[in-house]
Amino acid sequence: MQSITESLRKQRELILEESSEQALDRHTSLLEVAIISLYNRLANRLSSSSEDFRAAGAIAAIGNFGRGLSSPAQTVPLLFLLAGETKIKHAWIEEITDSLEDAGWTMESSRGAVDDIAERGKKDSPFFFKLMNLRYISGNRSLVEQLEKEIDNHIAANRKLFLRALVETVTERRKLFEDARNWFEPSLEESPGGLFEIAELRAGCRVAANIRGLEDAIFQGYLMRQEVDFLRHAEKEFILYLTLLRSITGKTGSRLDVREQEALARRLGYVEISGFLPVEIFMQHVHQLFHGVSEVSREFWERLEESRGAKAEEPGNRLEEGVIERSGKIHIQTERYPATAHHLVHLFALAARHRLGLANVTRQWVLHNRKVLDTASGDASVKDEFLDLLRMDSPEIPVLRRFYDYGLMTALIPELTSVHGLIQHDAFHLYPVQEHHLRTCMELKKLIGGEYAAVQPDLTRVAAEVGDPSLLLLAGFLHDLGKSSSSGHAAKGGEMIPAIAKRLGLSDQEANTVQLLVSQHLLLLDNASMRDLADQEMLANATAAVGKPEYLDQLLVLTFADMMATGPRGQEKWRDTPVMELYCSIANILEKGEPSSRVIAEKAARVRKQLETRISYFLNPEELEAYFSQLVPRYLISISPEEIVKHLRMARHLQASGESFAWEVSSGRDTAEITVMSLNRQGFLAKSAGILTLHDLNIMGAQVFAMNDETTLLIFQCRLPEKGRTAIQWDAVRADVDRLLAGKLALDFRIAARSGTGRLRRIVREAPSKIVIDNDSSAMYTILEVYTVDRIGLLYTISRTLDELQVLISVAKISTKGDQVADVFYIRTDKREKVTDPEQIREMENALSYFLDGKQSEMNQNV
Repeated sequence: MQSITESLRKQRELILEESSEQALDRHTSLLEVAIISLYNRLANRLSSSSEDFRAAGAIAAIGNFGRGLSSPAQTVPLLFLLAGETKIKHAWIEEITDSLEDAGWTMESSRGAVDDIAERGKKDSPFFFKLMNLRYISGNRSLVEQLEKEIDNHIAANRKLFLRALVETVTERRKLFEDARNWFEPSLEESPGGLFEIAELRAGCRVAANIRGLEDAIFQGYLMRQEVDFLRHAEKEFILYLTLLRSITGKTGSRLDVREQEALARRLGYVEISGFLPVEIFMQHVHQLFHGVSEVSREFWERLEESRGAKAEEPGNRLEEGVIERSGKIHIQTERYPATAHHLVHLFALAARHRLGLANVTRQWVLHNRKVLDTASGDASVKDEFLDLLRMDSPEIPVLRRFYDYGLMTALIPELTSVHGLIQHDAFHLYPVQEHHLRTCMELKKLIGGEYAAVQPDLTRVAAEVGDPSLLLLAGFLHDLGKSSSSGHAAKGGEMIPAIAKRLGLSDQEANTVQLLVSQHLLLLDNASMRDLADQEMLANATAAVGKPEYLDQLLVLTFADMMATGPRGQEKWRDTPVMELYCSIANILEKGEPSSRVIAEKAARVRKQLETRISYFLNPEELEAYFSQLVPRYLISISPEEIVKHLRMARHLQASGESFAWEVSSGRDTAEITVMSLNRQGFLAKSAGILTLHDLNIMGAQVFAMNDETTLLIFQCRLPEKGRTAIQWDAVRADVDRLLAGKLALDFRIAARSGTGRLRRIVREAPSKIVIDNDSSAMYTILEVYTVDRIGLLYTISRTLDELQVLISVAKISTKGDQVADVFYIRTDKREKVTDPEQIREMENALSYFLDGKQSEMNQNV
């Protein structure tokens, strides 16, 4: 027996190392042969009572093994059926299972007489569903046949109950994708469209019509040939991935976390293509399988429901020639409804307008005739119906989803095919692109419909004035189309729009609108998160890019929907980014014209006038004049009068108290604004940022104002620690600033020790930091952009490095996407000039690359 076990172990391990579907078939065959050989060996050993032994019991496969799809990493479910009366002891069962476990398999064996097993199945539903895949392997075949009859009888007696339970299970499973994290780290078994859903579909075939194999489901009209082929392919792929996952990790679950996704992609031989990571290409394929299985499953259950609920045909309500509404679904009379591109899209527009589903006969007609959309290019009637569908569908967009799921959207817009299932390997973008597109349309409809009025009143008013939203909805469905190019996706998507617009039959004006919305859909978010809102050149460039107030309104609405449809961190980014403030500034320029030095001077005069009455009780006109002479213009433009009054009070306190700094904290539920004022101290920004980091404050943004009287004003916007951690002790924060300025706190040591506590957030996608020096976008400042992985003390590290190079920071913007950050600094030399010296720029790049990545930047490694 030992030699057989060792041989089986080696063969099993060889299969376990393979990465092909054929390996699964070989494994199932190996396992069956192993069981039969072990059984025969036992029978032959009992030569005198061999016949009694074979009559005493039988071995059958159940569950996944019974379906003939078993991997070396899966538990093997075996059923041992025993005859009622026999002199043969049951020890033979352990001899077989122990040998298989010694060879490396994990066994799950059940045993008992036919009646006992049948009775257990009636009480234990999961076990009964395993029994439905009963398959004879060896021994007394009549015992297996008896159990088959018991299973059939139990199904017949409880058919409605079983079908209802299966439908409820499938419905509950689909709710898993309501949690965005289940898209990003899906389960091969439990996710919608995964292995369990395929098993439930197979069970539905058996319960509904005693269909034992998917081939028979074709002949009985429950499945189509291409659907069966896809299901078989997907099932084998998932089992292969599951096998490799368990082989690599040693775990028994089926969830693909981000690291395991990377490991599987490497094991399967995926390589980087056109800038896409191997794991992104692999996960795109996985999500395409999930989506395909989900669609086959939905079709199957709908066909089953209609076939079982079929009654004598009711007259129905005639919607138009050849189209009837019956029981909430659209039925077509195929002989009276010609298969044209216009008719096909019109059906979905009708369904959206009347809130109707499609009957099985209609769905089959659609699937059979979808190729007619190849003739739709430039057809104005098709365009009108398509835009009507976008406009009329409910906020849940059930009809638009169906239109996409049937492949009709990609038939009209083939460019969408390349981003179907594509998911970015970061913690910010959690959905595949097509799901993000659909959710963006949902969010647009919700916003326009007033569902956000309570929390976003100003935005809701803008959305209500958009007018006909069909082009905005079309742009929402296409805005990330350019992600097929992996970088610069907004501009790339804009370049793709003219060809799409021509195919759809859009007018020139309609095409221009969609192209602008797609190509500029990041304009407001990127500028609000990465540029100084007081930067007049940025405002002028952004205004020129938008061009019209109506475009600005649509871009604002699209920006909100895009972030709401990205995932939890996208929603956080909307809350943390002053998009509305930027929108208002651009709207003001579009209304009143380009900003100028005269406009800026007029605004400063208005601010001063507003201040005179508010501060007269503690500052006379001469003192106010002296104070204003110390202020830099961008301070007056970007700071509200209320804030200026607060800063005046702080300045007076600083002068009178003789303290090293003054500060105020305005703290809310999730965020805090810390204002710090001090006599101009070398490296004060870096030191202040370091102290805030030590106290778990996530710095989202910072403004730096160096006044003409050598006073430095810092304004930090911070996110408070996550719930459950100790509340911020502001007195302790202030005390640490005092200790640092007094030389009693070693900040580098504290930052280094803090970083080693294990409380860093997980890095999802590791990539070299990117450093960009921009001397073109601003006339007064050099703009430094640093793209890197978020970490403790990041702002401190960057600002300290710039301080050593005698570079002054005027504005710091921190923009976070998942675990990646884009820190943007408006900088000048200590002589208040732009940073243009090539040697200083190279040193800045090398120093930042070294501190951020532990090495010099590739472009300057030899410097």
